[in-house]
Amino acid sequence: MLDIPGLPLPEPATRYIRFPDGVLGRITVVGDLEPELPDGAKYVTQEVYEELRAELREQHDTRVAEMLAAEKDSRRQQYEDLRTAGIPEATARALSGHGGPLDDDSALTGAGS
Repeated sequence: MLDIPGLPLPEPATRYIRFPDGVLGRITVVGDLEPELPDGAKYVTQEVYEELRAELREQHDTRVAEMLAAEKDSRRQQYEDLRTAGIPEATARALSGHGGPLDDDSALTGAGS
């Protein structure tokens, strides 16, 4: 857009988009030209965008928590298997990671968020 002295520029406007695969996007447009959206994509209100974004964040957080819990259970099972095989406790902990820094890291367990 040309910047002509003395001519006011239109205010930028944010447009919120939901793509067919569930991905969300937002763009800033200036003037009357609206970008052409891909097939299946549609404009949504800011409120709908924020609601969908919150749902996606919740789904993501839930999945991460499930993955971390599964990893912790796996380390515990490996530790128990090593102990059953007669491996000393310190070595079993070192090999499996059970009871180590990963179990206490609040960034990984979500305790700090």
